[in-house]
Amino acid sequence: MCYSIVVGNRKTMIRLTTILLILTSLISCSEIKTTDQEEVYKYWSGSATPADLELLEGQFWQSSHWAREYIMFLKLKPTEEWWVAFLDQNQLQIDDQWIRPSNAPEWFTPTAESVMYSSGDTFDQGSRYFKDTLTNECYIYEIQL
Repeated sequence: MCYSIVVGNRKTMIRLTTILLILTSLISCSEIKTTDQEEVYKYWSGSATPADLELLEGQFWQSSHWAREYIMFLKLKPTEEWWVAFLDQNQLQIDDQWIRPSNAPEWFTPTAESVMYSSGDTFDQGSRYFKDTLTNECYIYEIQL
């Protein structure tokens, strides 16, 4: 009697595990690619574009991997208040070292008048944030692999 209960529970667990694996693979197996700046901002931030932010260009790629690996390029024109809050919230600091990624879109060209920022973390994958001091246009490059 005890033996049939254990076998029945084992079969149920195997079925549940199989169903869970199938559902997980269906949900997490879609790569995301877009150049629509509104979509780029939404995938990156998790919210709609605020009124104090003008989006100019964007490119976003996210792997199908469950760890949410992504590469994002964004060109925008924020208000001064938005930019200052963004720098503060992300604890960004001025930096002067960056290598432009080979996969950067043509429009992603921070000027010589741009101030560059980074997180300053020891685990730096290359994300950089730029603000052009003449035009107030900003460029954001984030990578998480």
